[in-house]
Amino acid sequence: MSCPAYLSLFKNLLKIIGAAMLLMGLQGCGALRLAYNQSPLATYWYADGYLDFNASQRPLVKAALDDIQQWHRQTQLPLYIETLDKLQQQMPKDMSATQACTLFTEVQGRLIVTFDGIAGRLQSEGQKEGQGAGMQVLASLDNAQLAQLQKKLTKANATYRQENVEGTAPKLRDKRLDQAVSRAESLYGNLTSKQEALLDARLEASGFEPEAFYAERLRRQQDLLQTLRNLKPAAAAVSSNLGGVFARVAMSPDPNYRDYSQRTRLQACQTFADLHNSMSPEQRLKAARKLQNYALDLRALSVQR
Repeated sequence: MSCPAYLSLFKNLLKIIGAAMLLMGLQGCGALRLAYNQSPLATYWYADGYLDFNASQRPLVKAALDDIQQWHRQTQLPLYIETLDKLQQQMPKDMSATQACTLFTEVQGRLIVTFDGIAGRLQSEGQKEGQGAGMQVLASLDNAQLAQLQKKLTKANATYRQENVEGTAPKLRDKRLDQAVSRAESLYGNLTSKQEALLDARLEASGFEPEAFYAERLRRQQDLLQTLRNLKPAAAAVSSNLGGVFARVAMSPDPNYRDYSQRTRLQACQTFADLHNSMSPEQRLKAARKLQNYALDLRALSVQR
């Protein structure tokens, strides 16, 4: 199941400071507007590939996605703009690890509020078309659809494991370095060889455990599958169950993974702060302008109806 395309920007910011989340990149401001406006249709086709909606479910899914986008446009985009403005103001200045973690917490908090709102929107009953439609679909998923979802996830997991877990430690670190450089350059522009070396050294010392993240990935998927299997056609139950899934993504019930996540988060905050502080005035200006352009795009999107 994918997150709506309009979460991409904030997820990419989380990527830059090392958060382990499912992410989609954007190639520019025009891509942000296009992705946002087309997100209901794109999300529908993506989800349909996993669940193969039947004739009665299809119009309900489309209505629910349109409703979620309108709610998101009116209530969430202004909050994202506020955070982007803060980020833009921070770019010319040096940053401490504590400030980087504060940045992470704010961006993560925005996403949690969005996910909670989506869960509530899916179950909301009201006069407006689309409200409650998502709940009806989730509660109506049959065994064949859930089996297809499991099959798709299993296939995706095999690919993920081959690309991100198996292989030698140097090979995996090289891939992570390429990803980290790409993420940083998406904000600051081209990195210097010294900046790339900083990232390489931090990755080597990070204590990253691909097996631990993979195990958590599997836990989250099974949590979602079990929640969907247990859903009953009652709005309150659907909302609380989905909210529980989102809460357990934000904070794993596995204490060992929570400890590991906290350690890697603190390391990532320090790395992001040190990398940012190594940026030239030109690189910082590029980052500030990019954030400003994103904010301008979101302002334009927020007033569309």
